[in-house]
Formats: sequence, C-alpha cells, structure tokens
Amino acid sequence: MSLDRRRLIAALGAVPIALALGGAKKEPKRKDPPEPRASRRRKGAKPPAKHVDVAVVGAGAIGAWTAWHLVRAGLSVRLFDAYGAGNGRAASNLPSMMLDPVQGGDALYAALVDDSRDAWERLSDSASLPILTPCEAVTALAASDAVADPRGADRTTGERLRGRFTQIAWRPEEAVLHAAKGAMIAGRRGVLETILDAQIECEDIVMPAPLRDKKQGLYRLPDGGTAQNLVYATGAWLTELFPQILTPARLSAVRQQVFHFGPGQGDTQFRPPAMPAFVDRAYGFNLLPDVEGVGVRVWKSAPDASVDPDSFDRRADIDAGARALADARQWIAARLPRLADTPVVASAAAHDCRTATGDLLLDRLPGQDRVWVVGGAAGRAFALAPAIGARVAAHVQDAARPIEPRWALARLTGGGAA
Repeated sequence: MSLDRRRLIAALGAVPIALALGGAKKEPKRKDPPEPRASRRRKGAKPPAKHVDVAVVGAGAIGAWTAWHLVRAGLSVRLFDAYGAGNGRAASNLPSMMLDPVQGGDALYAALVDDSRDAWERLSDSASLPILTPCEAVTALAASDAVADPRGADRTTGERLRGRFTQIAWRPEEAVLHAAKGAMIAGRRGVLETILDAQIECEDIVMPAPLRDKKQGLYRLPDGGTAQNLVYATGAWLTELFPQILTPARLSAVRQQVFHFGPGQGDTQFRPPAMPAFVDRAYGFNLLPDVEGVGVRVWKSAPDASVDPDSFDRRADIDAGARALADARQWIAARLPRLADTPVVASAAAHDCRTATGDLLLDRLPGQDRVWVVGGAAGRAFALAPAIGARVAAHVQDAARPIEPRWALARLTGGGAA
C-alpha cells in the first residue's frame, strides 16, 4: 500500500470521530458565583489628639453632627459623653424619629429641613442599614391653627385625602397639610453612623463645667489635654452643668409615654409608603408608621411630667402609662379604627429636652466667648440635627456670626445670666 493511500485511509477513519465530536452538545460554561458586595465599612477613627481645636461634650444627634461638620471643616475634635454615644439615657435613643417638613408651620425650623434631609440621606446611602426611610407626612390642623403653607407642603382637606390614606378616619372639612417628602430617621443607629462617618471616637469621660487656663488661653480637659473651644451639646444635662444659669424652669427633661401597636400578620398598610407620618394637631397625638417590624409608634404631643434624665425609669410608668395608653387607644379607635384592637408590642417612657420658650437654645456661655451651649427644641432637634450642627460649627469658626434671636440664652434668662 502506498504512503498516499495509507494517509487517505487514516484521514477517512478520523471523519466519524470528528463528526461525533462536532455534533455533541456543548455543556454550558459554568458561571462563577457573583462577587460579594464591596464592604461599606468606613475608615477607622483617628486616635484622639491631646490638644484640639474643639471639644464637643454630648454625643447625641446634635453633638455628633456638630463634630462631623467641624471635622469636615478641617478642625481637630474630641467628642465626650459620660454615658457613651447613643446611650440608653439619651433622648436620641429611640428606634425612629420624625422628620416633618411642616414643622408646625414655623418657618425658622422648616428652613432647616432640606439640608437635614439631604445630610441624613447621604449618611443612609453609605451605611449598611438605612438611616433614612422616606414617607409622606400629613398634619391635621386644629381649628385655631393659623399656619401659613410651608414650603414643600400642600394645603388640602380630609375629604380629598380619604382615597389616598384609607387607614385614617378623616373629617371631611378638616384642614390638612400634606408633604410628599417626609422621612423617618433611625435614632441610636443614626447617631452612631454619624460618629463613624466623622472618623472620630466618643470618649466615655465625664466633662465638667469649663476650666480655663488663663495663662495659655485654653480650656483644660479631664485627661490633661486642652481645647481652644468647647461645645456643650448635652441637652437636659445643661442644668446639671450650669445650674446658676439654666434652672429647671428654663430648661428641663420632659417625659412622654410611647407605645408601639403591632398590625396583624402580613398587614403592610401601616408601613411606608402606604402609611404616612401623622401629626394630629387637632387632637394632640403623633404617629410614625411601622418600619423594621417595631409597630406603629404613637405618643401624645404634650409631655406628662418633668424628670431627672439621669435617674428616671425608662419603662412606661404604671399609673401615668395606663392613663396614656387609654388615651392613645381612644385616639386610635377614632382615627385609625383598623388598629383599634391591635396589641402593644413595645412601650417606653422617653424624654425630650424642652426650654421654657419651646425653642432651641444655641448661644455662648456668659463670660466665655469660646464656649457654646446647645439644647432644647423638643421633638425637633434630632431630625434637624445636621443643620443645627452646621450652625454650631459655623459659630465656632466665626465668633462674629450673629446669634439667632429666638435661640439666644437671654430669651430664657430675661436678658441676663441669673
């Protein structure tokens, strides 16, 4: 057999094999499992310096955001809190807070809403769990309310909202302000995320009233360090630090009984976006929709007592709590009848810091040009903390910046430091 013939036979013999291989169905290429989401962990806190531009005392929402803005401005900062950031005694410790665009029709506070919402939203976008939960907000006005239409809210009536929010029993003629861009802010988690984002640590140190080293022109810190400026964002604890200036009649911790009512299994009508935040000025109650399964939060607008923020029991008070629960159930039966028979899944006695005027306090300490005190504005301060903290930081950086007259200490003391 010639060589050419052998080659031909070998080539023909290989054809069936090649055809078989070519005709075989290719197995799909296995896909690699998706990569895990990139970590959103922020950079760790920088070790605190011994000598800083500003020491912020109080690691609640206002103190945390004040420190955040100061750090962003390039200043060195130390943050102190006697009980720790977001602690159980703090007014900032509730699971959620309301960001209400209407702010009771008060233009001064309504002007702080947009900046605060933007800041909380940016923080929420960088956090592992959401800080800001969007929801609509409705305010039912009392007959005596003469509230101008605030920016971002539309005036309407109960009759027009009946088909939009069917959970609420509307009175057809009642005047209502409807804001599309309300929000709920996570309480303790929001404070801790703010501090993390500022890349500073909260030091659990008791900071006394200012002690100035006149020779150096600096303020001494408990561990021997110094600060050029001090900010006391301690809320109701301001009376403990400065009792001769801020008496309980001028600034105090006020208690509110808070109840969480649990909707039934699979019932999502009381969660955002279906359910709005509800400020019922007509009957003096507030409501936040259910997020994260904590239930619908209800509380009376008016506090029931003044308390000591250090020692009062955070459990719902047996006597006052029973009365408050009965009032809350009566309101729910009238306004949200589908919740009338739902159980209470959580309750607590919480406190807010309130001034005699109801306004925020943001001013210098008398005789101390570089010491600032901040507190008050019960029910508003937490959600508006990003914008308030920006104001505090601006005052620290510019001593000539004028004080907002409604926030001045003289408004509480009658013109002087008693």
